[in-house]
Amino acid sequence: MNTREGLAGEPGLYYDYHLAANGLFIRAEGPLLAATVQIAQMQVRGLSPLEKMVEFTHGRIPRYLYELALATLAADPWYESYLAVTWEGGYRLRQPPQEGRAGGVRYERLPNTGLDIHSHGSMGAFFSYTDDRDEQGLGLYMVVGRVDTLFPEVELRVGVYGYFAPITFGEVFT
Repeated sequence: MNTREGLAGEPGLYYDYHLAANGLFIRAEGPLLAATVQIAQMQVRGLSPLEKMVEFTHGRIPRYLYELALATLAADPWYESYLAVTWEGGYRLRQPPQEGRAGGVRYERLPNTGLDIHSHGSMGAFFSYTDDRDEQGLGLYMVVGRVDTLFPEVELRVGVYGYFAPITFGEVFT
């Protein structure tokens, strides 16, 4: 519980549920990221409020990797593609072996991934049911749509074991 004196209770092994004045939250920490996401909104008297939170172990991701990702995805705008920003002593953009098609992409998950990026080709940027099902870990996720245009659409979110919250560009990139 998020009391006026701070958090009270025993921590969990993988994640914690926090009851706060403004609802129920889930919090988890991993090697690259710590995040808190609200999973139910409610009023609970006597507790202090919490807010969504995203903290990077190694700082936010450099903006040039965002721009490089958009350029890489634009090279083949008609098929879905996957990219990963990994931590290898510094942030790196990687494109693992994959099989992309107009309605989806299969890829190999890379170790030390800090941000999963996938495109929706010429469709808009949105997180699909398939994305919700696949993105069940602790991580940051980015979907890029309308890759065939001069100004692609981008959506970002943080995920904590199946619970999601939208995040802004400035929360992820420098």
